[in-house]
Amino acid sequence: MTIQAITFDFWSTLYHHTQSPQGRRLQRIQTALASAGRDDIGEAALSEAMERAWDTWNRVWRGKCYTLGAAEWLRLVLEHVGGDLPAAIFSQSVAALETEILTDTTVPVEGAAAVLARLATQYQLGLISDTGIAPGRVLQTRLERDGLRSYFTHLTFSDEFGRSKPHPDVFRDTLAQLQVAPRQAVHVGDLLRTDISGARGVGMYTVRYAGIRDDRDALYPDADAIIKNYSTLEAVLERIY
Repeated sequence: MTIQAITFDFWSTLYHHTQSPQGRRLQRIQTALASAGRDDIGEAALSEAMERAWDTWNRVWRGKCYTLGAAEWLRLVLEHVGGDLPAAIFSQSVAALETEILTDTTVPVEGAAAVLARLATQYQLGLISDTGIAPGRVLQTRLERDGLRSYFTHLTFSDEFGRSKPHPDVFRDTLAQLQVAPRQAVHVGDLLRTDISGARGVGMYTVRYAGIRDDRDALYPDADAIIKNYSTLEAVLERIY
């Protein structure tokens, strides 16, 4: 069956951070707490609270196929440090956390933009992204600013869909929106548990992009093909599919 559509993951597949955002997030929250009169919460305590909040985030993501947003994550951080923020400051902090990826420290993976432009002339392209601090609407804004949004026929974001990878409904709904059968589609992503096992589970072909994160989770089978550079993707598609 001829391949008609290609879907992509977002984080560590099409985009990555050139600098970890954790330090900036800590400073934002610390500043917000200080403005609310809680300048007694030190950096070490806040850093630990952030890590504990991420532990909870990961448990929910893995156990329930659901991704917590910035507001839910920030509430967890505040609970761990025994702090609170007035509604206005809380809302401002959430907005700042959500839009942080619009800075120049979040960039497209090298070679991805050029390949998307060429693939879009031959296939329907879709995006299947689990979201975290940044919601889908902000990821879409990032794509628009970089001139990549027009290449995609359909975007699926976990915060909007209500489920995250590897839940089969995420992939099946995207395929339905693209109007293609599973064996007419390839998913490109970096994580074995979510991207590769999820796509394989509904019958899609898979390519693991290992140029940013080389996932080697032994609990899950690997993709049909592995690439470390986007310059090889088109050859892989032609050879295997």
